[in-house]
Amino acid sequence: MGKIVAIPVKKKAVAKKAVAKKAVVSKKKQLTIMVSSTVYNSESDLDQIAAILGQQFGYKVIMSKEGSVYVSMKHVSDTKAACLQAVKDCDLFFGIIFPRYGSGITHAEFLKAKRLNKPMWFIAHEKIEFLRKLLQPKMYTRTGKRKKFEIPKTAVLDSVKVVDMYNDVRKYWVQSFKNMEEVKKFIETQFGDMKKRIHELEELKKTIK
Repeated sequence: MGKIVAIPVKKKAVAKKAVAKKAVVSKKKQLTIMVSSTVYNSESDLDQIAAILGQQFGYKVIMSKEGSVYVSMKHVSDTKAACLQAVKDCDLFFGIIFPRYGSGITHAEFLKAKRLNKPMWFIAHEKIEFLRKLLQPKMYTRTGKRKKFEIPKTAVLDSVKVVDMYNDVRKYWVQSFKNMEEVKKFIETQFGDMKKRIHELEELKKTIK
């Protein structure tokens, strides 16, 4: 029978401390990404996006669809305020423009991310670009001023304000997509290497300081 070697209590404590320290470091290196979009009619797509970012690539995902937006006690009756706080708390911001405007909270999140100068990426359904080109003359003057133009709410499009959302973030990277396969490809390209994004974020913070 082999000899049982007892590990000294002191060594056990050191080993335990090292494991705990490693866990803390790993936790610090996990980036938080907020996925901002309307939800209606896009539930299954958002489920896939959350799974890819969280389970496959290891991000902490903030998404209202998943119930992962933290609601503080002072925001329990203010959904918009809770969502805007989530924008402030995230490391990366990923905006998705579906052909639906919803309550306008998503638009507010986009504008908040812009004001905070968050690292941000956007994708927009190809229908949005088509709508922008089609409705631009009716929605905006030649000088770019927004006209008071709207359309009746329909099952296909609830508001032309989705075009305003698109225009508000056009200076950033906005990738057009027509199906989930194209969305997955974009996510893999932009967020597949979290270590690279961590390094870029650290370098970016140095320039800001």
